Amino acid sequence: MNDPPREIIYDAKPELAAPGRLLREIFQDLFIGGRELAWRIFVRNLRGMYRQTLLGMFWIFLPPLANTAIWVFLRSRGVFNFNLVGPNGSTGVDATLYILVGMIVWQTFVEALQMPMNAVSSNRGMLSRLNFPREALILEGLYDVLLNTVIRSLLLIPAFVFFSGSLHSGFLIALPLFGLMILFAVGCGLTLVPLGTLYHDIPRLISIGLPFWMIITPVIYYLPNTWPATLLNWLNPASPLLVATRDLLLFGTTEHVAATVVFSLLALPTFVLGLVVFRVSIPALVERMVVS
Repeated sequence: MNDPPREIIYDAKPELAAPGRLLREIFQDLFIGGRELAWRIFVRNLRGMYRQTLLGMFWIFLPPLANTAIWVFLRSRGVFNFNLVGPNGSTGVDATLYILVGMIVWQTFVEALQMPMNAVSSNRGMLSRLNFPREALILEGLYDVLLNTVIRSLLLIPAFVFFSGSLHSGFLIALPLFGLMILFAVGCGLTLVPLGTLYHDIPRLISIGLPFWMIITPVIYYLPNTWPATLLNWLNPASPLLVATRDLLLFGTTEHVAATVVFSLLALPTFVLGLVVFRVSIPALVERMVVS
């Protein structure tokens, strides 16, 4: 049964003048008004995404597998010898499994960060011609990110079996941290939507900077809990929740508790802030799309 149309009241006051009403309308459009549209777009994109490809949904698995293979090969050749010792000096985790888990978590972070800008860019025609809850595009993008994450995470089942990895009880904490990391990344991506839509340099700069960002993020190596390594963990927004998720999955514990708690508490406010930035800026961005 379709939800009844919501009454929309227009006035001359800026939306930020009534923050309570603004937040209420944002979440109504995100989870109620745009829910059915988001699902329809998600199903449509899912049916057409891999229709003309030979490998199909294997493309979801390919990036973490390819990156893992490259770094494992370089490590075997002695190109680098990053420390893979876990929290409190714990060992016993195979390097391939260690890097694969880091790559899967990193790939999800990057996908969630780029999702809002990609959603606006790929639906420019729809945004400029139709009147609908814009937040539906973000919800549909979240569906994509979650589906890809679930499919990608299936790699961990044979990986843990083959490399004799043990799944610790810490994964019960790692899963909600993983979800908070996705919300945090989406929130950061939403705040970049205005600049990324007006200036195409921003998405290009992000794409160019991602390899360097991955190097300074402890994706393939363990980050010691000593100075100045801890500073890198605090200054790099991709690091704390990624490190904690991987450590809890592989070792059942993490040494970076303070950073994990702080960024966990920041995840939801960052997501809400991103939704507000998106909601306030999207009318001007749509107007620019119509003019251009």
